[in-house]
Amino acid sequence: MFKKLITSIILCATLSSIVPCISYADFGNTISLTEKGNSTNIIYIKRPESLSASTSDRTYTISAVGEKGTKIKVYKYNPSTDTCTIIKNETYIGASGLYSVVVDLPDNSNIFMVTAENQKGSQAVRIDIDKIKKSTIDRLKSVTVTIRNFFR
Repeated sequence: MFKKLITSIILCATLSSIVPCISYADFGNTISLTEKGNSTNIIYIKRPESLSASTSDRTYTISAVGEKGTKIKVYKYNPSTDTCTIIKNETYIGASGLYSVVVDLPDNSNIFMVTAENQKGSQAVRIDIDKIKKSTIDRLKSVTVTIRNFFR
């Protein structure tokens, strides 16, 4: 019995030095809209460029870059419960370092939280995407502004 215990301890110590230890803070199935994580440089959101956007499309592609092996989850804010619920289960960034996800835009105002976790820590990024009616965009496109309009 004592021999098995010693062998197990030696085996565990050997494996822990060979296999890298990766730990995650592990965001759950719901998070707060104010969640930040403990880091700000695990992923960089590329689209939208300013962490907010407007579109008339029914979907929107959010993209980010980060280190290979970084765990990503996407949540959508629900105002009735005042929490963010997971909509895209965990995915890991691959060798390219690129991540993208297409999200549905069912509401006029959509708030998403993208979380990232790796050995450096955890990060949560808020993204706001407003959905604009096509008729509004058509009206904006038809408006022409000339200098004469300002002097009348």
